[in-house]
Amino acid sequence: MKRIQKIAWCFVIMFLISLLASLITVAVAYTKVGMPKALFGFAFMGLFGLAGLSPTLFPKEKGEVIYDERDEYINKRAALAGFIAAYLVVGLACMIPFFILGPKAAISVVWLPNIFMSAGILHFLTYSLAILIGYGREAKGENQ
Repeated sequence: MKRIQKIAWCFVIMFLISLLASLITVAVAYTKVGMPKALFGFAFMGLFGLAGLSPTLFPKEKGEVIYDERDEYINKRAALAGFIAAYLVVGLACMIPFFILGPKAAISVVWLPNIFMSAGILHFLTYSLAILIGYGREAKGENQ
């Protein structure tokens, strides 16, 4: 397994752990304090930031070819997929309220960090999944 695949798996696993911790915290807090305060349980999504340490957990191997044209192709396609996903989240977050509330409505700036965080998380998750799918398809000989 290549280093970039290990890093991608680390991102996916950390996303699932942080999402699970957030959902459990929100569910438990909902029964104790009610819904508006229970949403603070999503602060556990910050655990996803620990995935940024994965390049230090998986050091580069010495003495062998680490990155070739196929790896570059998969990496470029994964980066494009991540960008498209993040752009889609920001676009939908801007346009859905416009069409639902109308052009004269006002939205609190409290939502801006949530939109930014959602776009970033979705970018890294899509990037990691695209890398895993790219290498998975390559192993089966389906990638042209």
